[in-house]
Amino acid sequence: MTLPRPVYVSAVSLALLAACTAPPEIPPAAETPDGASPALAEIDIVLDQMSGAFDNAAQYAAADETLKRPPAPGHPYDWIDQQTASFHTVEAPLIGDHVVYLEWRSGGPDGPISRQRIWSFNADKDGAITGMDFYTFQAPDPFAGLGAAPGAFEALSLDDLIGYPEGCTLGVERPEARAWVFSLNPDTCQITARSGRVMRIEARIGLSSEDIGTVVEYAEAGVLEGGDYAFKVPGGPAYRFMRR
Repeated sequence: MTLPRPVYVSAVSLALLAACTAPPEIPPAAETPDGASPALAEIDIVLDQMSGAFDNAAQYAAADETLKRPPAPGHPYDWIDQQTASFHTVEAPLIGDHVVYLEWRSGGPDGPISRQRIWSFNADKDGAITGMDFYTFQAPDPFAGLGAAPGAFEALSLDDLIGYPEGCTLGVERPEARAWVFSLNPDTCQITARSGRVMRIEARIGLSSEDIGTVVEYAEAGVLEGGDYAFKVPGGPAYRFMRR
């Protein structure tokens, strides 16, 4: 993806249904006869699995007490905090056909907003996912709490967002059924921060359906030329968000 101007940035088992007398539900086949419901495209499965409210309360409760503190200078990768995350599929035609607005809040659902992002998924004509681009907002406040509001993102354009440059589209892997991993190649994704520091960006987003439910994992970091972290979110292992 090529942006029209220089860019500077700061920092998903199919549930088993037990039936006593009814026959088991059969998932749609890749090809269906005339008049039958078509198979669900991959992009639709991902968006459906991802949409909703999540938190990392279980991860936070299990963490060592010494890690439960805000990030601090000199300690960029030994902390964890509690976050509530909401993911909403939104209509944003000026951005793309498959757009997600995410909003994180610190501590709980009523806590202060810690992150607002736009994720735009790319898919081919058959609905197979080919990658994903993510953006921050030039001015995020007007969109706070509007993930489920009809029409709230219809006029959103690339001019309202801050994106990463060419080479920073997240690729997609499918390690197993009903699991997806979106990741950046730090060898191709390089940015210049507002401070003037050049850094490589590492990012990994995992989506999976497990016995415990849908899980979204998230990790992102900026690596300076000397190998030190400019930032690392979170400070320890990836956030592990579970559907609330």
